[in-house]
Amino acid sequence: MKYTTIFFDLDDTLVDTVQNNKEALEDIYNYYQVKDYFPAFEEFYTTFQKINSGLWEKYAHGEITKDYLKESRFLQTFKEIEDISVGQSLEMNDAFLSYANTKKNVIEGSKEILQYLYPKYNLYILSNGFEEVQSYKMNNAGINSYFKEVILSDHIGKNKPHPDIFDYALKKANTTYSESLMIGDNLNTDISGAGNSGIDQVWFNPHNSMRKDNINPTYTINRLEELKSIL
Repeated sequence: MKYTTIFFDLDDTLVDTVQNNKEALEDIYNYYQVKDYFPAFEEFYTTFQKINSGLWEKYAHGEITKDYLKESRFLQTFKEIEDISVGQSLEMNDAFLSYANTKKNVIEGSKEILQYLYPKYNLYILSNGFEEVQSYKMNNAGINSYFKEVILSDHIGKNKPHPDIFDYALKKANTTYSESLMIGDNLNTDISGAGNSGIDQVWFNPHNSMRKDNINPTYTINRLEELKSIL
């Protein structure tokens, strides 16, 4: 058997974070009367998503801190329409995380593929997600029991794609790069990061996104069940 250890990204690889966040934003939209500023929810959602994605990209590359991300995403969402204070932004962010922690949407086939892999491989989560919310996500998804450990960038202060977090993960799992496989949906953080550390990768690409020319995943799948043809 070539691989003994599998590292899974969590958000939008196993847990449907996009959908969970959208539902949490609907709760924010209703509770805070956001319609007074964004008459249509979709406008609010699209604006937030664009800003939040950009901030997460910067966070992954160490350009901003976790606290700055949490402080800024609602501040910047409202910037062009209404000035809100940092305190108001943080209050909305805390409420958003609380709402998101109650959502239970998962990626189709996630539990089934974990049940298939669990008897054969050592499974780990390797995520840039915040420590204070990842446990809620896994509990809600009902997938805690499949994993030996949850390894987070918060633990060492380095995010995927930085090589330090992959080195840290290999040591925690007591394995080598040649025996390991990284599965994730993000070409930059999961696929390029693992590849640069000598770890084979599976790009989970459910939306048939275009691959970047300079990133060549070891494998590409559109559905999690396709992992059965690899593992």
